[in-house]
Amino acid sequence: MLAFLLVVPLLVWLLWHARKQRLKLIDALGGGMHTHRRLRDVLRLVAFMLFVLALARPGHSPQTESVSRSGRDVVFALDVSQSMLAQDMSPSRLEVAKQGIRDALTIFGNERVGLVVYAGSASILCPLTYDYDFVRYMLEQAHPRSVDFGGTTLQSAVEKVVGQVLIEGREGVQDLVVLTDGGDHGSQMDKVIEALEEKQVDVLAVGLGNPHVGSPIPLVGDSGQVEYLESEGVRVTTRLEDSALRSFAQRSPRADYFAVGVDSLDLGQLYLDYSADKQVEAASSEAGVLVYQEAAVFFLVPGLLLLVLSECWGARGLQLGHAALWLTLLGIIPNADAADTEFRARFDEAVVLLEAKSFSDAEAEFAVLYGDASERSASSGDLAALQVNRGICLIALSEMQAGENPSVALSYAKSAQLAFLSAKRYAPELQRAGVRLESTAHLLFELQQAIDAEAQEQEQLNSKIDALVEKLENLLQEQHKLRKSCESKDVDRRPRRKVKGQPAPEPIVAPDSAVEDAKGFVVRQGELLDEAKSAEMMMQSIDQLLVAPDMPQMETLITEPLKLIRGAQEAQNRAAEELGAWSSWPAARASQNRVELKIEEILQLLSGDSQQPSDESEDWEDYEEDYDYDYMEDSEESMSSSEAMQGDLAAGAEMQALPIPNYSAEDILMEEQGSLQFRQQKRANANASKVEKDY
Repeated sequence: MLAFLLVVPLLVWLLWHARKQRLKLIDALGGGMHTHRRLRDVLRLVAFMLFVLALARPGHSPQTESVSRSGRDVVFALDVSQSMLAQDMSPSRLEVAKQGIRDALTIFGNERVGLVVYAGSASILCPLTYDYDFVRYMLEQAHPRSVDFGGTTLQSAVEKVVGQVLIEGREGVQDLVVLTDGGDHGSQMDKVIEALEEKQVDVLAVGLGNPHVGSPIPLVGDSGQVEYLESEGVRVTTRLEDSALRSFAQRSPRADYFAVGVDSLDLGQLYLDYSADKQVEAASSEAGVLVYQEAAVFFLVPGLLLLVLSECWGARGLQLGHAALWLTLLGIIPNADAADTEFRARFDEAVVLLEAKSFSDAEAEFAVLYGDASERSASSGDLAALQVNRGICLIALSEMQAGENPSVALSYAKSAQLAFLSAKRYAPELQRAGVRLESTAHLLFELQQAIDAEAQEQEQLNSKIDALVEKLENLLQEQHKLRKSCESKDVDRRPRRKVKGQPAPEPIVAPDSAVEDAKGFVVRQGELLDEAKSAEMMMQSIDQLLVAPDMPQMETLITEPLKLIRGAQEAQNRAAEELGAWSSWPAARASQNRVELKIEEILQLLSGDSQQPSDESEDWEDYEEDYDYDYMEDSEESMSSSEAMQGDLAAGAEMQALPIPNYSAEDILMEEQGSLQFRQQKRANANASKVEKDY
């Protein structure tokens, strides 16, 4: 930057030449008073030189400082397999391990910390960072569902840490702290030891659990009750695999093992003792870095003052009005910041909305303020305050929606989480944001559990409806078969026309097997009646799931089908009575057809299909109304009945529209969306089925 001083001679010549030309022009115009004084040019030159010196960044009071922070890199590998849920340590092995990590973070100062969870596979929850609050927040997210596969393989954790977490060039100052119960189901220890040795990573293995007595693994069931993990009908118990961990520590020169058992865990002190004799940085620097205190301001301020004076020094001396204007433009004269005043007023209005519990309006106002503040480059403190208050509004909105719509509540909570994280980035020292992050993590976990439970209930409901539909379809098919069987076993009842000169036609008589067939028809119809009653019980069970507890009289998807199935049972009872006598078989078939119609209508309601009944059903409706059952009358009456039967009865039938379903397409889409979320959530469980020991 000092090279710019070489320009000073050129500037001197330019100013001298310009002054000379101005004087010639003034003399030519007959002017006798100079309008540009030599002092003005001198002030400009001095100001320029001061600016050049300021740009050179002069310094004073040199001090030697270390190049890097004197700390080690520590990665916690947390076993989140189901065996860590065992409660031989209170409240569980997993919670004791998580609390141990929290305790260690409280005594760390210059250590960079990372977090990896593993079971059958490994996942990075937090890369190496000095932000311990963020590590604590991510630690809250650690649970058995954090990984894709069950089981326990230390190899997956070591490969993830060595390959993706630890940084090149820090060999010798990197530690891996493994918290596990030792139940390894597939690691190749030779490869693990080789990877640790190659990267010079030291390992502290901490064993948790009772090494002598096995403990069952509690799982929370769908109904909220505690169940215990079983394998092939036998309850699974787990204990600390102490011998396996000791063997690993003996085989690896870089590994140490500490068996906690069921005693209390002070991981912070344990790590301090472990790393007491270890170096704290990869390469030591005796000289360090020489750091100077900035001195540019001592050149910059005088330069600005001289520049202002040069612009205000005219032919008549110093012009104070112009000087005041320049000082205002340069910000030397304080001026009220109108934009900042408006910002504070709007912020206060948003706070009033928040205190009045108008959370939606307050959140919108804080969001707008945050956008405006970002554009005008507001201070990090203001931006952090806006994000914290916006997050508080979003948390309140989430809690309001938690009971009615957990999915919407989860969306609000996730937005709040992002707001608090943003506030923490703007102001790492802001403890309020860190506390809110922890409480938000608990809220997210509870909401996710509620959504999981709701999705599971929806899955159970869908399964029951599918089973009901299958049962009704089978019932419809069997009822149709019985009607067709009754029709095939009957004789042609159409009366024969009497022809002149020919003997009278023989009377219509029952078939020889009519009595036996009637008994079989009655028995079969009774069995189908029992099936219909079973379907009704299934409907009642589904109806109870759909009815809201505070609205026991509300109509549901099953309300109308329940009425129809009861009507179908009444028609089945009549059909059973009519099938007992051959003379009433036609009436029985009409009753059976009514049963089929009602079952078809139920299926249409359950599928959301409101189409009209088929032509065959319409014919049977008219057949029921117009058929003359007295086939022993004279031929003229019989012929009249036959003609009525054979006519175009469908043309005269009154088409009755089916009832409108009491659920909308949006309801069906919401149910399908819930089922989709549930299926996605179960995908990891499906993958875990490939693991031989998923605990």
